[in-house]
Amino acid sequence: MSPYFPIDEYETRWERVLSEMRRRGLETAVVFGRGGGTMDSCGDVLYLSNHYAISGGMDSAIWSARSFAAVILRQGHAPQLHIDEPEVRSDLVSVSDVRSSTHPFRSVAKSLVEAGVSGPVALVGTHFIPVKYHGQLLEEAPAIEWVPTDDLVRSVRRYKSARELDAYRIGGEGATVGLNRLMEGLISGLSEEEAAGEAAREVVRRGGRLQMIGCNHGATLGFDQRFPLTGYSADTPQPGDMVTGTIHAAFFQGYYMDPGRTGVRGRPTPDQRRLIEAAADIVQRLSDMTRPGTRFLDVAAEGDRLTATFGGSVSAIMKNFPFFGHSIGLGFELPRISTSMSNADDMAHAGMVVGIEAFLSLEGVGAAFYEDILIIGRDGNELLTRSPPHWWA
Repeated sequence: MSPYFPIDEYETRWERVLSEMRRRGLETAVVFGRGGGTMDSCGDVLYLSNHYAISGGMDSAIWSARSFAAVILRQGHAPQLHIDEPEVRSDLVSVSDVRSSTHPFRSVAKSLVEAGVSGPVALVGTHFIPVKYHGQLLEEAPAIEWVPTDDLVRSVRRYKSARELDAYRIGGEGATVGLNRLMEGLISGLSEEEAAGEAAREVVRRGGRLQMIGCNHGATLGFDQRFPLTGYSADTPQPGDMVTGTIHAAFFQGYYMDPGRTGVRGRPTPDQRRLIEAAADIVQRLSDMTRPGTRFLDVAAEGDRLTATFGGSVSAIMKNFPFFGHSIGLGFELPRISTSMSNADDMAHAGMVVGIEAFLSLEGVGAAFYEDILIIGRDGNELLTRSPPHWWA
């Protein structure tokens, strides 16, 4: 099997991260990632090495830190990959120096000590590294000062290469078809789980890996999913019910999207139609506004203004996600587009991929969710998720 990206793509990525390290005065960095069936913390290691740890589960008499891997980056040295598996997939992995260990945290620390590394070392992944494994680093390398630097690789991979954007375009096709199948099922009389199954088939057959297919309808519509454990329930929307559908997936080569739509099983009432169309309109307006050099705080402020102009009530999903979008890549990324979560210097740049979304609610009517994924371009934004804006009979 051949990797999707050629080796020069990874060499460019390594140099970009090393350059960012030099800018920050860093000589050495250790970048941890976690696979094992989840995509939420695998992105940095996947970006640097094309390695994904397949094994999950707890510690055992043989292994500790199952599903964790790490890349050591040192100025003037080639990257070194530490994995928890006995054999490396050399046909896929981009790093040539690979160390296999049943205790990857200890392996990383011992390797640094053997190389004579001491003093400050940037540690990427402190937001998910368990305390017990951090203790292994301290025990094996007492002369190293571990400096939390979780944004190091994220700050670089926020801006996608031309090859990454091509991968996103392929993923966008799967995201569009998958969401279409989901919404078609929800408005046509299928149960949520049946509609999700139709969507899942389309995503998987196009090379995607699902995290969650979210569905809701009826009285629970103000929440993200009707049944949070799976994302979809066995219930069937009834005629007249509003329905929401969203797909969270690594649609191609690990690149993530989470588009969503709202519809009605049958003909919408005037209030239902107004609610759904208003959510779509907010997303389209904010998408047009999100151009290179635009502050995300300004985009969010316009979103707040449009939401206030619409009126309505505040649903649970609006409280849970108080923003109008986010950067996206090998998982969800910062910055958020929010008046409470964005920083003053968070700007839109060409080469970023972002999700733009809106949540609206009307007491006695329901709640609407709408999200599109787009590439921010110098000469115009490129819409990746092209599902129809409205879904009803």
